[in-house]
Amino acid sequence: MKNPAWFVERDGRLEIRAGRRALHRQLREEMREENPGVKAERRAIILAGPPLAGKGTTLRQERADVLPSYLVIDADDFKKKLLTEAMRDGTYESVIKPQAIKDLEAGGEQFFPLELASLVHEESSMLAASMRDQALRDGTNIVIDTVLSSPEKAADIGRRLERAGYDVEVIDVEVPYALSEERIASRWRGDYLDALDKGEGLGGRWVPAEFAREVFNGPDGKSRPEAVAQGLAESAPNVVRFSRYRTEREGAPRVLEVDKVRVKPGGPLVDRQATLLSSAVQASRATKGRSVPGLAPSAGRRIPLSGGKRPPNEVPSGSRLRLCGMV
Repeated sequence: MKNPAWFVERDGRLEIRAGRRALHRQLREEMREENPGVKAERRAIILAGPPLAGKGTTLRQERADVLPSYLVIDADDFKKKLLTEAMRDGTYESVIKPQAIKDLEAGGEQFFPLELASLVHEESSMLAASMRDQALRDGTNIVIDTVLSSPEKAADIGRRLERAGYDVEVIDVEVPYALSEERIASRWRGDYLDALDKGEGLGGRWVPAEFAREVFNGPDGKSRPEAVAQGLAESAPNVVRFSRYRTEREGAPRVLEVDKVRVKPGGPLVDRQATLLSSAVQASRATKGRSVPGLAPSAGRRIPLSGGKRPPNEVPSGSRLRLCGMV
């Protein structure tokens, strides 16, 4: 980010020079082309969880039916693209790689690009943010893949999505610190050895231990993402569904611990299964022309069987039920 050939500071702000701006545009276009089925329905999924909790795997398995219509925005994907481009144009050696690493390599040690991913962290975050902002302007369905450890940043994301008219689902994926640490080491080792064996590739990305440990330093023994995700889901009126998955140890099944929906804008989050059961009972009664207790504000009000206008706020719309994963 400090390379003057790529960036210039004006009035305390970092601006991208024309050549680097063209690369950013190219990388964003590549990302869009990798997601050809994306739709513009103003829907967002926010992924939260500690490093190596399995957020991407959970998303692919639990939301496989809708995922092709979403643009996944992950700064880590941009890190890989930036490093790949740097290797291609020579700036990995001339600009990114520190002299200390070069000295170690001269002594026989071997490093791979993803081990230096922290050096392009700011730029990858800039790319992810600019792509997200453009997606919001276009109404594109998006997945925001993040640790979500900062309440302030989470609240900012929530406000931006609300202003843009988005319905939001928050998915929190949790593992204990020991499992996160084990997976970080295992992934790095596997990718590093694979790159050594092939003599090419980006290698493995290492997550600093101090960062991983801090992520688990949340209130009441929770991880920071767990607390922040729950706070965002409860406070943001446009969050229509909140789920939390937890895996206690490697090889153990992933457990759906929390699954709540907000069937009315600004209303409370309620248990999804209970709501499904209630909706089924209400639908059954409605088809028999009976009143629906608990929904009508006054006695004797009925759900019309055909034609007519449904009394306001009695039953959530079909589109909102679909967003909540209830139909």
